[in-house]
Amino acid sequence: MKNLLYKEIVLCTNMQVVLFATFALFVLIPSWPPAIAFVYPLSGLMSLFPRGLANKDIEYTSLLPVRKTDIVKGKTLYLCLVEIVVIVLASIGGIIRFFLYKEPTNPDEINYFMSVRPTISLLGFVFLSFGVMNMVLIALYYHNPYKRLAGPNLVSLFICLIILAIGSVLIAFIPSFREYDTVGIVTQIGTLLGGILFFILFSYLGYRSGSKAFINVDL
Repeated sequence: MKNLLYKEIVLCTNMQVVLFATFALFVLIPSWPPAIAFVYPLSGLMSLFPRGLANKDIEYTSLLPVRKTDIVKGKTLYLCLVEIVVIVLASIGGIIRFFLYKEPTNPDEINYFMSVRPTISLLGFVFLSFGVMNMVLIALYYHNPYKRLAGPNLVSLFICLIILAIGSVLIAFIPSFREYDTVGIVTQIGTLLGGILFFILFSYLGYRSGSKAFINVDL
């Protein structure tokens, strides 16, 4: 599996994925809600499957001494790896923004500044949204990888954005999701851990569903 993941990194990584992944650093823009920084990398992720189909990635991988389920597993692991890289980049930018950007002195700007500060809980919602996207995208794609990809891409992207939007609203209106008192820290860390667990679970469910469907696909 290590060799298959290496193949995915070397052969399936394109400049669109790399470029849009670095856009996670848009979290450094002071006036932007930090969740927006995770929207741009999705454009890169959405290019993986169409490019793979155009480059006959499935046909090439099927010629290797691997099982059909391993093909799906390799793509799932690669997708998760790119998402984790995006989250790490955004986290670095978020830490810089949190500690170096000074709170405004204008009272009218303070509430907005506090509501859009990067938070630990946001990462939990990001993990959750990426996990759900993986589950939907991988399951739908491998049911028939030779069909047009607009459906799986759009459906998974829409669901991911909805979860990010809900998370942003909760952070803005519920103080415990963004404050760093005792209750806030417990809430935020709990949200992060829950998001990570759901990310792993939903990505696995997507892999299982996609694998079962892909076994019946005639290559």
